[in-house]
Amino acid sequence: MTADQPPFERHHRTAQALVSTFQEALEPQFTAKGVLSREEFTRAMGLMMAHWPAVLPLFASICQSCTASSCGGCGAGTGPLGEEPPQIGTGGRRRDFVTRLMVSALRTRLPDSMDPITGASFPQVILPGLQSTLTALFYEKEWEAMNASVIALFNRLGTDRDAEVWQRLAHEETLAVLADTPFIRVMLRFRQFHQQRQTFMRRMTDRLRERHFVFAEEHFQALFDALFGRLRDGLRTELGRARTDIQYGEGTAEALLRIFDQFDKHRLEQSVPVRVLGGRQMPRPMLAQRSMLGSTPAAKRR
Repeated sequence: MTADQPPFERHHRTAQALVSTFQEALEPQFTAKGVLSREEFTRAMGLMMAHWPAVLPLFASICQSCTASSCGGCGAGTGPLGEEPPQIGTGGRRRDFVTRLMVSALRTRLPDSMDPITGASFPQVILPGLQSTLTALFYEKEWEAMNASVIALFNRLGTDRDAEVWQRLAHEETLAVLADTPFIRVMLRFRQFHQQRQTFMRRMTDRLRERHFVFAEEHFQALFDALFGRLRDGLRTELGRARTDIQYGEGTAEALLRIFDQFDKHRLEQSVPVRVLGGRQMPRPMLAQRSMLGSTPAAKRR
C-alpha cells in the first residue's frame, strides 16, 4: 500500500468495480428480454453511480474502526515504510472532533477581536456555547457517526492542528470532500433560515450568559460566513453544483443555494438603516440585543 492510497480509498474503488461488473453482466440480458429498456437501465445505474462518492465517509469510518480494533487488515494500519502512523487520541476533553474541525475553520478564517470593556476575545469566547449548540442540532447517533468520520479524517491527515489541517486538505481532494461533510450537514439545518437562526442565536445567548457576552447579529453573520462561506465556490457553476449533488446527495446544491440566498437577503436587510421621528436614520437594532434587557423590570415580567 502506498502513501497516496489510503485503505478506505482502495476499498471504495474495489466496491465500485464490483458494481460496474454487475452492470456489464446484466445489461445484455435486459436488452435481449426487453424487460427494461437500455435508457431506463442506464439511467438507473447512472443515478446509483452518481451517488457513489457520498458513501466514501462510510468506508473511512469502517476503516478507522478496523484500525482501532487491531484486526490486522489494511496493512495492519502501518505506513509505507512499516511505521505506525500518528493517531489522534479520542479520550479526555477532546472527544468532540466535529466541533474541533469547525473551530479550526473559524480560527483560520476569522481574526480575533477583543471587547474593550470585558476583554473577551471573539470567537474564542463563544466556543463552549458553540459546541453545545451544534450538538443540539443532531440526534446523538448522528453526531457519533459524524465524529467517527472526522476522527478518520484527522488520522489520515496525521494532525489536528488548525493551519496544517487546511493546508493539507487544499492538496487532498478526496479528503476535502470528507472534511466538508459535517459543514454541509450543519448548514442544511438552516433550511428554515429565519426560524432556525433565531433558535441558534437564542441558544448561544443562553449558553454564554454566565460569560456576560451577548451573541449579537454581527457575531452570527461572522460565524456563518467563516463556517460556510467557502462552500459558495462549489456552487457558482453548473458543473460545481452537479459535483456537489454527486458527492453529498441529490438536491444538496439547491438547498445550500436557498440558504445562502436567505442569509444574504437577511444581511442586506440588517444593513439598511431605519428612519425615526424627524426623518433621521439610525442603524437597525439587532434582534440578539434583546437579551441585554434581561436585568430590566420589563424584561423580568416577560
